[in-house]
Amino acid sequence: RAREKGYFIGYKIVRGAYMEKERARAAEKGYPDPIQPNKESSDKNYNAGIDFVMNHLDKVSAFFGTHNEISSELIMDKMKAKNLENGNPHVYFGQLYGMSDNITFYLSDKGYNVAKYLPYGPVKDVVPYLTRRAQENTSVAGQTGRELGLIKKELERRKGR
Repeated sequence: RAREKGYFIGYKIVRGAYMEKERARAAEKGYPDPIQPNKESSDKNYNAGIDFVMNHLDKVSAFFGTHNEISSELIMDKMKAKNLENGNPHVYFGQLYGMSDNITFYLSDKGYNVAKYLPYGPVKDVVPYLTRRAQENTSVAGQTGRELGLIKKELERRKGR
């Protein structure tokens, strides 16, 4: 319908978010659970979303919310393969404030559109949200040690050592 009406669609592509909310909605409305059964399926689905966006940039824009280095590299590779400028106005990257700064800084340094998002609201809403992000985003778990090492390295650099 958007194509028929000439609408330009904006997508927020995320992985592992809104799981409880989507499951509850499916149960309430009586349709199948839309959540992927495992991380492999979730990654495959996320990558399909990347492909879809990259193949329709004449009519869509996307904000790729990811803390996953592999996904970020895939998006950059797809942009390069399509001869898109790093700062293409239809492609944005985003990470949660305080997480995956190494990805954010790299993307920014290379001229990609990147943003940090900061949950805001009552503590009773924000803390559970942040807890879910930590639980649902298993890809971050493997990067935490690496990110901590990068933080330590930067602190040493700033101290002049």
